[in-house]
Amino acid sequence: MIDQGKIKNKGFTLIEVLVYVTILGITSLVIILFINQLFGVMETSRRIREATDNARRSIDTIAQEIRHAKTVYTPTSVFGGTAGQLSLETARDLPTDHDTTFVDFYLDNGQLFLKREGQAAQRITGEKIKVTALTFQNYNGTTSWPAIQTTITLQYRDPINGPKNSVTLTTSTVLRALQL
Repeated sequence: MIDQGKIKNKGFTLIEVLVYVTILGITSLVIILFINQLFGVMETSRRIREATDNARRSIDTIAQEIRHAKTVYTPTSVFGGTAGQLSLETARDLPTDHDTTFVDFYLDNGQLFLKREGQAAQRITGEKIKVTALTFQNYNGTTSWPAIQTTITLQYRDPINGPKNSVTLTTSTVLRALQL
């Protein structure tokens, strides 16, 4: 005969299994939510970095062209507003048999373009970037040398969640070609 007092229970009760499964489920859920949040923060950071890089590259390109310009071509330049246009007369990258040429910066469908006379327009901003504002301010006559203040605001295009995290950069550039 078997002594009932000496038998040891080596298994788990149903309640113990349910408690362990519940604790494991809650812990797994917390870890998954944390990882999901971490990926969201990383994606937002990547989008801001891409927008900032595009803004910096765009404003540097514009500033470099302004520095080498002889004059601002005012008949086609648009100052103020959110969709400015800048036309510059320059002796840089001249077409054959020309003393000067023109360079234009303008917005088209949320993209920033550079157009040199006699050449196709070049998009400066990336496909996933939308320029929401491009402003030029002409400081001709306010200082001893003409200068242009450029402000650009852009956002990362997100087809699902829409544009977010706008970046704005401003710079002022003197037309140095006049100083030579």
